[in-house]
Amino acid sequence: MSLVTSAHSLQRVHKLIGDRIAAKNPRIYEAGGGSISCLPAEILKTGDVTVVDIDERQLQRNKYAKTKILGDIQTRDFEPGSFDLIVCYNVIEHLNTPDQAIAKFYQALAPGGLVFIAAPNPESLSGWITKMTPHWIHVLFYRRVLGYKGAGQPGRVPFPTVFHRVVSPAALIDYCRKLGFNVLYFRAYKGMVYDNMAQRRPILGRLLNVAVQLANGLVLWRRDLRAGDYHLVLEKEVTS
Repeated sequence: MSLVTSAHSLQRVHKLIGDRIAAKNPRIYEAGGGSISCLPAEILKTGDVTVVDIDERQLQRNKYAKTKILGDIQTRDFEPGSFDLIVCYNVIEHLNTPDQAIAKFYQALAPGGLVFIAAPNPESLSGWITKMTPHWIHVLFYRRVLGYKGAGQPGRVPFPTVFHRVVSPAALIDYCRKLGFNVLYFRAYKGMVYDNMAQRRPILGRLLNVAVQLANGLVLWRRDLRAGDYHLVLEKEVTS
């Protein structure tokens, strides 16, 4: 069973966004955007970008946003129709009430506007391990295995993971449809941990691949447990 990579899926998302956002100066809201964007440089250059983040250090490092707001995306309100595109990249898994944040996205979005959500898949092997282990284990893994020496320090990954039930892909899609979104794109892709492990710790990487193959066998290959992350693009319905 083959899985697409993060780069391949993100390329498709970029094309979809580029084709749908016709405005020369799209109004963009990066929810929990911090200091780095997943959007193409040409969109960031022409767009009117607003970033909301709870970490002041991340906002200080942001060099592309026109408006930077220190706040919580779960409680932050904007006027209806304020944005053409909302991006929430690897954020909802850290929220206690991601459903509340997404409902606020819907209210802030213009009709026909897009929401792009990326998140880890809690139904994958890596997602299950993340849910079952304490945060200090995640920090140790980033430092000792992946080689991120500053991991766990203020403003640095990994951040504590909640995995609210709505973060599961099926639950998220169902919830968003009930809000009034149409699903334009969904793709679960191979978690980046496998490539990172293969590059940084080849022996551990091979052991991880053996473990996930065994786990796939236990679920009779009904799904590929390597699909550790996903991309979802939603469109707000245009009502007459």
